[in-house]
Amino acid sequence: MRSVKTGRGTVRCRLAGMLEKKSSMSGPHHHMKHLKQQQQSRELVETIIDLVEQNDHDSLAFIARNCGVPPQLRHVVWPILLRYHPMCISPNIMSNVITWDPHCNSYSVVESQVEQSQEELDGVILHDLRKYFHSRGNGTVTGCTTSSSEVSTVNSMDISMLTVEDESVVLNALKRAILRFLNRWSKIFKYESGLAWIATGLAEWVPVQELSLGLEGPVVLSGKKHTHPHSHASSFAHSHNSGAASLSVTPTTGCSQSANVCLCYLYKEYPLPAKLRSKLPNEPVCSFDHTFERLVLVILHCPDTILAQKQTASHLNTNEPHPINYFPVISGGDLSYQTQVFFKVFSTILPELYQPFTEESVLQTSNRRVNWLYWWLKCSGARALQKQDRARLWDILLGWRPKPNMSSINFFLNYNTKKFDHLYKEPSKNHMNFLKSLAKNDPFWFPDLDLIPIGTPKYRFDYEILKEILRRNRYGQNAEDQTSIDEPQDDKIPYSLIDPHIQLLFVYVAILQYNEFKLLEFEETEISEFLTNVPMLSKADDYCYRKLYDTATISESSHSSSQEDLHKRPGSSNMLIEVGNDAKASHSFDDLLSMAGDIWRKWLWAELEESSIDE
Repeated sequence: MRSVKTGRGTVRCRLAGMLEKKSSMSGPHHHMKHLKQQQQSRELVETIIDLVEQNDHDSLAFIARNCGVPPQLRHVVWPILLRYHPMCISPNIMSNVITWDPHCNSYSVVESQVEQSQEELDGVILHDLRKYFHSRGNGTVTGCTTSSSEVSTVNSMDISMLTVEDESVVLNALKRAILRFLNRWSKIFKYESGLAWIATGLAEWVPVQELSLGLEGPVVLSGKKHTHPHSHASSFAHSHNSGAASLSVTPTTGCSQSANVCLCYLYKEYPLPAKLRSKLPNEPVCSFDHTFERLVLVILHCPDTILAQKQTASHLNTNEPHPINYFPVISGGDLSYQTQVFFKVFSTILPELYQPFTEESVLQTSNRRVNWLYWWLKCSGARALQKQDRARLWDILLGWRPKPNMSSINFFLNYNTKKFDHLYKEPSKNHMNFLKSLAKNDPFWFPDLDLIPIGTPKYRFDYEILKEILRRNRYGQNAEDQTSIDEPQDDKIPYSLIDPHIQLLFVYVAILQYNEFKLLEFEETEISEFLTNVPMLSKADDYCYRKLYDTATISESSHSSSQEDLHKRPGSSNMLIEVGNDAKASHSFDDLLSMAGDIWRKWLWAELEESSIDE
């Protein structure tokens, strides 16, 4: 057993390697890497189809959070992941109807506009949904160009089969799904425009209705590049955008003057051979309405922060409404806490970029352009990110699973009164080798964090866990703490170690770091446009899945050598912290996720050291 040597003065954050690890997107080396990636991606698709047949949702969740679900299969996998998601089985969401008043020690109703009639609500929802679709007032489509790195597929489709009437059916089905959610949850959460954009984001991968059961696959929304008019403003806290102006939208995959529809066949964009399609379920796991409701429950999930602070204060024998030791960076906090953490990490990791952001009022809460925070933080990337990148973020959310015991589950779901750990189990051994080749550790691992039995009486609160992590990593480990380390891990997969919404914060900082040099050169308006319409981050991944079954590519890859791991993560979390795995030129979300994990470890260790100095 190796001891941890990450105390003050011994933690090595190899930042110098960040610029040295850039790789070229051209040349024989990149071509071979691309072929090997496609070969492993095809194996991934086949494995996932087998797992779907076995209803092995534990393995599916592992794949989703570590390397993402292939675009061809999200319409099958996402409903399964949501059915067994802890935050759907035992939900608790943030509210825009009531708020906690710590001075009165009670909840109060949020002041809002006059209650809308059903007809008015229908109109507002349709108004927001139509922003996604083409504006038909001009009778023309906004001109667009497709870069060489993007693959245009719409023009090659038989889009004459998809009509404006089909689009209208989809539009009304989306409205129905939103209304169904509100019928169940409106006492806690009133309508916001974010719900419309979450619905359209889901419909880009999961069919709203079975318009097509043929070879082309399900009919989904095609995805849009949109612009935010300067007149548009939304409140970060509540964002009721009923009066916003219409947006100008263009397809991300191509333009057609003859058929101005926002629909496409999934397998036309992301092919799947007939042999594999025949193995997929004939019927959907659940309706689009149910899938949408569960997705919103995950995106809007919030622990009971009032209960958490009360329990922390009681444990510390203090009457403070906001105890100083309340630092839920592992278990997760409310939207306000997430915002604080995001800004703190941003300013710590990227001080040069953070400074011009504040100087140019991009981050000022009084500025109308601050609505990007609403889309990034509250809506988990809806509207602001390209559909491919947003889907990977949602893969992380939907694939999130703590260790399958109630102590761990209740640590994250501190309000929970249900017992449902029997729903989870270790993956079957049939696919264990392949799963282990994808990832040996959770992307957000931290030395010894996976060895601490979180949620047990000794480690009920974040500060107790963080204190133990600091003790182990600074002074080494006592013999009595070694119980779980020496257990064989060959038949187990790594589970999620921190709250998924906290994970996304570090992904967002990684996005900013990924584009740091570009943003430093931007004017204020260019920065605002970037934040509300982030360029595609995973072009290489998207290209790989679009060309996954090209005959020429398969022929070439059959002659390639043995596969390489896509994820170069440590084999044990009991080791030195290393920061820096940039590879910015690869245009892969996997590299972005790796960067986010590096930022998490670097930032948390700095926080732990700073807190130890203040003690």
